[in-house]
This record gives sequence, structure tokens and C-alpha cells, in this order.
Amino acid sequence: MSAPIHKSVLPSGITLVTQELPERQTVSIGVWVRTGARDEPHERLGIAHFIEHMMFKGTETRDARAIAASLESLGGHLDAFTSREQVCYTARALSEHLPQSLDVLSDIVCRSRFDPSEVEREKGVVKEEILSYEDNPDEKVTDLLNELVWGDSALGKPILGTSETVEAFDREIVRENFRHRYRGDQLVIAGAGGLEHAALREIVERSFAPPAGESPSLDGPPPPFRPVVLHHPRDVQQLYLSLGTRCMAYEDPRRYAAVVMETLLGGGMSSRLFQSIREDAGLAYSVFTSVDFLRDGGMLSIHLGVSPDKGRQALSLLRDELNRLVQDGPTEDEVHATRMQLKGSIVIGQESVSSRMYHVARQELYTGGFTSPEQQVERILAVTREDVVEMARTFARPELFALAALGPLSSAALGERDWNPGTT
Repeated sequence: MSAPIHKSVLPSGITLVTQELPERQTVSIGVWVRTGARDEPHERLGIAHFIEHMMFKGTETRDARAIAASLESLGGHLDAFTSREQVCYTARALSEHLPQSLDVLSDIVCRSRFDPSEVEREKGVVKEEILSYEDNPDEKVTDLLNELVWGDSALGKPILGTSETVEAFDREIVRENFRHRYRGDQLVIAGAGGLEHAALREIVERSFAPPAGESPSLDGPPPPFRPVVLHHPRDVQQLYLSLGTRCMAYEDPRRYAAVVMETLLGGGMSSRLFQSIREDAGLAYSVFTSVDFLRDGGMLSIHLGVSPDKGRQALSLLRDELNRLVQDGPTEDEVHATRMQLKGSIVIGQESVSSRMYHVARQELYTGGFTSPEQQVERILAVTREDVVEMARTFARPELFALAALGPLSSAALGERDWNPGTT
């Protein structure tokens, strides 16, 4: 299942990690920036995402149209995203078009012009994107939950920033932040598929010329967490409920047990929450859990949408399922089935060169090393029922969760007693 991982730190400071798969006819390349939305001061909220947008607006040799057509004309794909802790630019193409893929990636990452007129134009685009997120209940309730869980830290702020912070951006602010964030030692280039590490290294050394700037400052730990309930009234058809609590960081060895616990709880159609809230009670179309691991912490979250008059009933069922998992634990059969589900997900993911690239990159970004899929499967299969019980009792108790609700008021707004009846 695995292929060897090759790693080089180039004279420019760029880290190059690859997984050679000679039998594949495609490649996936990612240029990763080690800092993301959480590493920006409050007055610059959204700058990481804004720079990502500007990278596609023109370079020294290409205009925006030429960038868009650069890989599509070859049957490939160029994309980017900004997350809490990284920014990534990806290219997917045929192996024979690897040089062209690296050429356009190096062009946008190292030679973007940040034309003042394009900066002004893109400010309008991003502000429209912010408004679209505000209008999307799924996105808005997630932002509300992040603020409840992470408080006033940048983790609790929207990745897109606000209309006010974006409006304040100008070319010099963009260029200054670019010079800090896109230094060579802040870049990881990951590749997987039909490629050769030595040849890729030669192209990267020739094509990438990152800026020289001061090291970026990293966001510190978030403030202490106290679970609260917030109901944000909104005239929509459903009541959107998102609950979250803090958990462990990416490098915590308990992460595998936490993933088994989270998957068993709400990670698929056979999960406890899906079966009890959707299949048995018929209260929700969508109900699921997720777990995010960051460099110094993480979040376990639960998401569902219900009719406004069914909100309290759904929360009661959810609380009962959490209490049952905490008090009684799962059965051995549940744990075994969940381990097999996760094993299948890991193995199936290896069929995709893009999934392999993401795995290689994240391992480098968070650990500086590599845990093979075989090792991941081994650690998942080693998780016991007792491990899951410990994770549930540590992280899944109802009183540990903050609740963000967005939607109409069926009577009174949801409050602390609706989630934790014993609250005084």
C-alpha cells in the first residue's frame, strides 16, 4: 500500500516531500504555507485568504485568464484553499505535464504582481463571499460555534475575515504579509503520483524563488473554554444545531482512540446518532460529527438540522446518546465495526494520488515525519473498547459541549437548561 517517502530541504529553505508511484499516470502537487487564518492579528482578519485569492489575479508573465487556462487546457486542475493553520495551492495533472504544473504553481506563489486595481476589485469579490457565507446557515452556525469554543482567539474568528477588515487591505498590506508568510522556510511542497523526487527537486530549485522577509508570528494558545449556549435568531426553515468541545492536538497519541469514538458516535449511517436521531426518531435529515486536530488542541463537534419545533426533542435525544456512551460505553461489536470502517477509509484513500499528497503534506507539517497508512491502520486496530470508553468520558460528556443554534424561535430561545437541564 505504501511507497517510500523522499524528503529534501532545499537551499531556499523550502521542504520538498514526495511519494513516488511509478505505475500512476497522474500527479498531485501541493504548495503548502505553514501559517493560516489563526496566525493573523485581529485587524488583519482574512489576510491569508485574501492573499490566496490574489495569487490568481496576475503574475509577471500571466494574467488571470492565462492562469485559469494553464492546466485546464491540458486536462488538469488548479485550486487553492485557506484553513485555520495552512494555505494550500494544488495542481492535479498528467505526469507528462508535471513541468507545466510546477511552472504555474511557482509563478503564482512567487511572482504574483498584486496589482493595486486587482486588489481593489478582489476586495469586492471577497466581501460578496463573506455575505454568501452569512446567508448560508450551515456556514454561519459553524462560525458561531467556533467563536463559542475558541473565544476571542483567531481560531474563533471567520477565515474570510469581515467586510471591515477586508476593506482596509491595500497593496502594501498584502505584500507585507506575503513576504512574511511565503518565505522559503514557510513552504512545504508535497507531491505524489507518477513523478521522480530528484527530477521534481531540480524543477523546484530552478522555478521557486520565495521572498525574503521576517518570520511570521504564530498565534498563541486560546483562552480558557467555558461551555455556553447561544441561540441566534434567523428566519430560515430549519433550526441548525452545532455543538463543540475542545479535545487533543494532532500529535497526541490518543488521537486514534478519539477518531474511533467520534466515528462510532456520528461518523456514518451506522453511527449511533444517525440511527437514533434520523432513522429511529425521524427528526433530522443530516446529523454527523467531526473532529479537527490542530497544532496545540482540537475540537470535537456535532451537527444537525431539525424543524424548529423539534429542537428540544432532538437535543434531548442527543444528550441521552452521549450519556449512554459515557456511562455504558460501546459494545465490542461496535468498536470492531468502527475499526473496520476506518481501515477501509484509509486503504481506499490510497487509491487517490491527491489523498496521498494531502497525507504526506500534513504529516510533514504537523510532525516533521511520516506515519504510513499501514502504521495508521495498525494504530486504529489497536484501539480497544476501554480506550473508547476513556475518550468518551474525557471528551463526550454533555456538560462539556457548547451549543450554537441558528434558526427561528419555536417559543423561547434555546438556553442552558435546554441542553443541560440541571443548570441553575
